[in-house]
Amino acid sequence: MVAQETEGVIQFAYHLSPPRDRGQACARAEALEALAAPFRRAGLLGRDPARYDGLAYGNVSLREGSGYAITASQRSDQATLRAEDVCWAALQRGADGKLEAEGDRPPSSESLVHEALYRACPGAQAVVHGHHPALWQARDALALPCTAPDARNGTEALAQAVTALSEGQERGCLAMVGHRDGMLFWASTPEALHQLLAQTLARLSDLHHDAP
Repeated sequence: MVAQETEGVIQFAYHLSPPRDRGQACARAEALEALAAPFRRAGLLGRDPARYDGLAYGNVSLREGSGYAITASQRSDQATLRAEDVCWAALQRGADGKLEAEGDRPPSSESLVHEALYRACPGAQAVVHGHHPALWQARDALALPCTAPDARNGTEALAQAVTALSEGQERGCLAMVGHRDGMLFWASTPEALHQLLAQTLARLSDLHHDAP
C-alpha cells in the first residue's frame, strides 16, 4: 500500500503569535522574495492545478538570530511575497515541545526540515525546498543524496533523514524520495544558493544532452 502524500498539511504542533514588528516583517518578506525569485522562475515554487491537488508547493527560509524567517503555509505561490506571507520560527522549541512562531499565518508545513538543516549545518544561512519533477527523477543519475522512501514530507522522520545527510555541510542539494518531486537546497548565502541552483540545473541539462 502506497502512503498518501500530505502536501501542505502541517504535521507538527506549533504556537503562533502575531508579529511584534510590522517593519521587520516587511523586511523579512523582501529578503525571502529575493531568495525565492530564481527558484520560482525555475519552476520549483508555485501552484499548478494539475499537480498536488492544486496546492501550493515549495518554501524558502533565511537564518535570522535565534531562528529563521520562512514562508507561511501555502504562500509560496505568491507573485511577490508580502509581510503576511512570511513568519519567523525559533530554533529553540517551547517548554511544551511546540514550534514557536511569529506571524499572521502558520509556518510552512515543511518547517521541520528547515529547522533540521539549520541545526545540523551551522554555516547554512539559506534553505529552499522546491518541487522539480525532472531533477527528482534524475536524482540517481546525478548522484544526489536521497532520503528514504518511508521518510514522508512534513514529518519528524524526514527531518531526521535530512539531518543525517547534511550534518556539517555548508552547501548541498538532496532529493526527498518519500516526497514526490521534492528537492532541498541549502547554502551559506542566498547568492551561493542561487549559484548552486544554476549548477544543478546545468548538470541536469548536460545529462539530457548526453542521453542517446
